[in-house]
Amino acid sequence: MTRLLSIGECMMELNAINPLNFKRAFAGDTYNTAVYAQRWAPELSVYYMSAIGTDSLSEEMLAQFKGEELKTDYVFRQPEGQIGLYSITRDAQGQRCVNYWRKESAATQLMKLFAEKGGVEQLRHFDVVYFTGISLGILADEDKQKLLDLIAQLRERGSSIAFDPNYRAKVWKSPEQAQKWYEKAYQVTDIALPGLTDHQNVYGHRTHQEVKNYVFNLGCKEVVVKSSTGIYAFAPQTDYFSPVLEGAPCIDTTAAGDSFAGTYLAARMQKTSIDDAIAAAANVAQSVIRHVGAITH
Repeated sequence: MTRLLSIGECMMELNAINPLNFKRAFAGDTYNTAVYAQRWAPELSVYYMSAIGTDSLSEEMLAQFKGEELKTDYVFRQPEGQIGLYSITRDAQGQRCVNYWRKESAATQLMKLFAEKGGVEQLRHFDVVYFTGISLGILADEDKQKLLDLIAQLRERGSSIAFDPNYRAKVWKSPEQAQKWYEKAYQVTDIALPGLTDHQNVYGHRTHQEVKNYVFNLGCKEVVVKSSTGIYAFAPQTDYFSPVLEGAPCIDTTAAGDSFAGTYLAARMQKTSIDDAIAAAANVAQSVIRHVGAITH
């Protein structure tokens, strides 16, 4: 059985339909990625690793995980914890405004709960392990390092590690703090999925070539750079560019990158070539942005 493990936080999503009404759903970058990977390749065994509470909303979230056919063996429960929440509203120009309430969420205690349940020895073998800058950013510094230590251990056991920096300023004290932890993350990563905007905001990189050089120098073997002009991919014997489809309809960009990552990883796990995996992932992402919210139905 080919296995993918995605590590991070799922939250309640409140997406504004109009000024007084919100559509409720469950979403979060690593959860979205897991869902789209499972949807693209149902034969994969996709596990989600996170922490939730024991309240009614946490129960609904867990039921949603199972409804998407995700394996929940590593979804830990914190009796006094609750899930985080974020809202999406839009201004008069249609620009998104996202607000978060996650500071005390159960997912911020993931590494403590993981250790209490036995740590790395309880984990199965995974072909690919995926995490993001948000997976790191919500944790205390001590737990950030514990997560990276876990990632390194899984890599030593034979897992390929995939990382998307997915920079969100609100989970970091400064770009410099994010830069420090991203560098550590890239050093244990095989497949990097950075956005050019992420690197512009954190490192001041202005071109895909700068991103590629930086990430390769830290030891990554496969780099896919997402930009406003298209997707650039680099690996041994691979230098590929896929331009953005001009005029593609867009209603909501929520989970565009996550759906791309999930589909790309699922396709690559099925031995699909890099260029074909990018084509499949871009097609899914274009479908997602034609709908409101992270998870299409």
